[in-house]
Amino acid sequence: MLGAFASAALPVGALQLPLAVYLPNYYASHIGLSLAAVGFAFTFVQLVAIAFDPTLGIGMEWTRTKMGRFRPWLLASVPVLILGTVMVFLAKPGVGTTYLTGWLLFFFLGYSMSLLATTAWGALLVPDYNERSRLYAWLQFSGLAGAVLLLSLPPLLTNVFHADQETVIHAMGWFLIVTVPLTAFLAIAFVREPRHTAAPKRESFSWRDYHALIVQPSMARILIANFFLTLGPAMTGALYFFFFCDARGYTPGQANILLFIYLAAGLGGAPFFAAVANRIGKHRALALAAALNVVTQAGLLMLPKASMGLMVPAMFIVGFIANCYQLILNAMVADVCDEVRLEAGKDRTALLYSLMTCTLKIGSAVPVGITFPILAAIGFNAAEGAVNTPEALRGLELCFVSVPVLVIVLGGLAMWGYRLDQSRHAEIRVKLDASDAAVLAEERLAVESPISALAGSQTPP
Repeated sequence: MLGAFASAALPVGALQLPLAVYLPNYYASHIGLSLAAVGFAFTFVQLVAIAFDPTLGIGMEWTRTKMGRFRPWLLASVPVLILGTVMVFLAKPGVGTTYLTGWLLFFFLGYSMSLLATTAWGALLVPDYNERSRLYAWLQFSGLAGAVLLLSLPPLLTNVFHADQETVIHAMGWFLIVTVPLTAFLAIAFVREPRHTAAPKRESFSWRDYHALIVQPSMARILIANFFLTLGPAMTGALYFFFFCDARGYTPGQANILLFIYLAAGLGGAPFFAAVANRIGKHRALALAAALNVVTQAGLLMLPKASMGLMVPAMFIVGFIANCYQLILNAMVADVCDEVRLEAGKDRTALLYSLMTCTLKIGSAVPVGITFPILAAIGFNAAEGAVNTPEALRGLELCFVSVPVLVIVLGGLAMWGYRLDQSRHAEIRVKLDASDAAVLAEERLAVESPISALAGSQTPP
């Protein structure tokens, strides 16, 4: 069951790589849009798409079907993602900013539906503090596996078949077109949603509900950490090929190999840090990973240029550490769902995870909108075959290393003062289980009472 459920994260995880690394570079260097236009399109779309998440969160809170609350939304995301992939990944040179902006927006709608449905659904599957780390480690592993599979396409196509950049991007698109429906149907067919105890059919929501969740002490720290720990890696992702190919002297094939190693290392890092979280607590494991990431990320700039022998182990170490953030944070939100349900008496799972996807999008949107215009301002030329000045290349290096390191530090510091540890969660679960048992007993009594009354009225005198 766990493998079938986690499979739904495979294309979602694979999507994050082209969105952060390949597509901005492709539209700037091959499609022919300017750096400023690409930066505007990706930033505008991701910021506008933030509004999708609270709206979808409310929709999922209202959803009550025989399939459950989240499975219908995962199913509905499939045609949206397929059409969006066709229009964004299979675009031809000559399309304009309006085309890119409009279809990216449509694509992000499907992405939001799939991501939110999967992560929120996972919080209901297991109630145990440590088991949640394991479940979200499976999701992270599956997402990284999708990214690794997708990343294997560029070196295979370029080195073996001598394919150009357009063929590579198109192949990525077809990978998504095949895996999105396959994995969604696998999860929907083999995994059921737990019964939602005493769930009302419909409630009214306002922005005050979201504000109350945002300022909830545990959730506030998680959201801050989520933003910064998304922003840091996303900044390096947006500049990845410019940094390795233009500033550090690696070929595109070598850069693809290094990125493959970075992501593949996360396949080991995800279960490792899930085990660390079970031993020392999720918030401490997150802070530890951020501290280690700072050291290893800063060390990349100290390595000599075009040295694969040194960069391969360095990228493995960085990837082993940096790919654990989302699994720990999502597992922590599942605990907050229990805390909020105990405090407010209402299940706010979908709303809480919609806040996570909001901050995830903000952290992913900011890098392209900031770094690309900065590169243009310092005179960096992104066109294929362009020759850049040493000053422009040095500015690129500083953007790639120093700023992400500072951002990751802030993400780790957000865990200072976090209180929802394993012992506190165990207390919450005892109270919730008692409350749920009382509700079920009342429901059973309400069903049995009319039957008993009817039986009594039919008893002969």
